[in-house]
Amino acid sequence: MTAKEINNCNADPSEFLRNNGYESLFKNHRKSVFHHAVSYVKGLISLPRGSNMSKISDNIIGSGTCRDLSYFITSSPWSSEDVMKLTRSHAIHLLGPGGAVIFDETGQQKYGPASVGTSFQYLGKTGHTCTAQVGVFASYCVDNVSALVDYRLFIPESWITDHEKSMNAKIPLESQEHKTKPELALEMLDSFISEGIPFRYVQADGLYGNDSKFISGLYERNVSFICDIPSDTLVYITLPEPVLPKRQGNRGRFPTKLKILNTSPVSVKWLAEIQKTWEPVFVRLTDRGIKTADCAVLTVWRRQNGNHVNVPVRLIMIRDPETDAIRFAFSNIMDADTKVIAKMQANRYWIERNFEDAKGLCDMDSFRGRNWNSWHHHIALVALSLLFLLMIQLNFKKKGNI
Repeated sequence: MTAKEINNCNADPSEFLRNNGYESLFKNHRKSVFHHAVSYVKGLISLPRGSNMSKISDNIIGSGTCRDLSYFITSSPWSSEDVMKLTRSHAIHLLGPGGAVIFDETGQQKYGPASVGTSFQYLGKTGHTCTAQVGVFASYCVDNVSALVDYRLFIPESWITDHEKSMNAKIPLESQEHKTKPELALEMLDSFISEGIPFRYVQADGLYGNDSKFISGLYERNVSFICDIPSDTLVYITLPEPVLPKRQGNRGRFPTKLKILNTSPVSVKWLAEIQKTWEPVFVRLTDRGIKTADCAVLTVWRRQNGNHVNVPVRLIMIRDPETDAIRFAFSNIMDADTKVIAKMQANRYWIERNFEDAKGLCDMDSFRGRNWNSWHHHIALVALSLLFLLMIQLNFKKKGNI
């Protein structure tokens, strides 16, 4: 949807929040701050990008003063976790069971070191390392419709070792622990499993697919997955058989380390170069027409931490017919045919679309708050705003207006 369509649809965020059970979640001790939540959501979706508290206060009727809104975001004790949990519940109910949980990270470039979690790190938006604040997000996708359903702020090690800096940003003591992005994704996944979210499989990009602990964690949780991998990933194309080599000569110790002698690892890029049979696959409809890709699927055996893994996986190779660029992914879904698993892998696009909408329509990456509470409050309200817009969009589709 465009901003013009949003403003012309006459949908009321206040009514949406009240009818969906959000009103009781916005309390400052015993005092309701629901009207601030409504004003903030209205500001996110209706005002120009980069609007601050002053602009919301000046342009949204009933929002209160700039100081009131600032306190609501930075210091008010309402729970962003409770708001996000309710948003997640509504999103799952709206989209239905059998979807994909997709993990990815995005962030915001910062021009000072004080904002919580800010450090010199890679930012996909810029394509290089810079001073940035990064979060790991989860999206739930069913039939090319998706919604953001959870998030975690990535805290670099430099913040954990600087206790004073962490305390100034008001990071809770229980959260002053460095966790990698894949570890944060597994943390969210555990929450989804405990809540009984009816997802079918997990998706993630190469940062996660190349992390042995993340893949092992998915196997330990008995979760189906499709995870991207780098093009230089090494695999075996036949079942590796470890043997104990014979001792050479009569001197020296007997070998104690198993070795693979019946086959050698090869890169997935090399397998794509020698692959002769590619199957054309319909991916999705786009603004420019039908998106197609060429796909090939092989059964291979992974290497993990330099050692072989006995369990086979499927290597998915997807080639863009326009650019000849090839993406690679591992999957433990062994029974889906080539066309089905290629379309499943293509679902990862939808979390990127969620980020695009969150930034373009809900001002996710223009936030200026510095402390832990303000970032989590802001992102929770952005996800809530996205759900509101998604419901409008689906309602328009039912009526045939878009």
